[in-house]
Amino acid sequence: MTDDRTSSKASRATVIVGVDGSQDGLRAARYAAGSAIRRDADLIVLHAVDDAAVAGAWGVVYDPTALQDAGQVVVADAINVAKGRGMDPNRISGEVVLGNPAAIIADRSADAQLVVVGRRASSGLERMFVGSTSVAVAGMSAAPVVVISRASNPDPTGDKKRVAVAVGPQSAGTAALGFGFTEAELRGGKLVAVTVPAQDSQKVHDEALKRLNEVVKSVAHDHPDVEVETRVLSGEPVNALVDLSGDVDLLVIGMKKHPILGWTAGGVSRGIMAHAQSPLAICH
Repeated sequence: MTDDRTSSKASRATVIVGVDGSQDGLRAARYAAGSAIRRDADLIVLHAVDDAAVAGAWGVVYDPTALQDAGQVVVADAINVAKGRGMDPNRISGEVVLGNPAAIIADRSADAQLVVVGRRASSGLERMFVGSTSVAVAGMSAAPVVVISRASNPDPTGDKKRVAVAVGPQSAGTAALGFGFTEAELRGGKLVAVTVPAQDSQKVHDEALKRLNEVVKSVAHDHPDVEVETRVLSGEPVNALVDLSGDVDLLVIGMKKHPILGWTAGGVSRGIMAHAQSPLAICH
């Protein structure tokens, strides 16, 4: 006979947050708690220690118990942040796992509705490459991923009541739009759908707006209570979308699938990840 409590827990929505002891990790934990509350979801706080990297860096035999103990402190700090955000302690669990962080989070994402990670790239040259773990998670995750950075958006988010979704000029996918509509609905806010055409002429803008409205209409009927605004932005895509991110609570972008490499973050995606002024959601 199936235990009703086990069955109920298995059917719940789940949000996963990857933490590493950094300020960005704690920022991610707070954001993830808010996302879990809005979704009536459980929150899993996951800290993965790349034991192979540790061994290679130290060149000595390490004590796995010591890594586990240190990881438990990281997880406990993040759980306290989630509780402070208002998350029900009974719906939070923490795990410390040895292995590649991106691979572990990606594996767990198959059963999650959302994954949240910190960016850990604050300034200078480091920002050009973002965080290798956050980029890898975004490319490998089966669930939408939100990347958040204390450096770019240190203040609490949510006061602008706007969620923006970038729709590519040739994109036929609606995963990002669907996620954006759901987020706007959960937040009681407006959805701003935008596109950035390659050419900056009135004719191109008119055609781009017409196509954008058609794509948005195909998803909007499932979210009748969400107010929608469509815009055509001018200029270079990264700059235009980074500027837009300063006026919204969340920017949502899609990630294209490479025919050989699978899901990869291209130049535009990486540029936005490095400089977005709001949390960034990446959908496949």
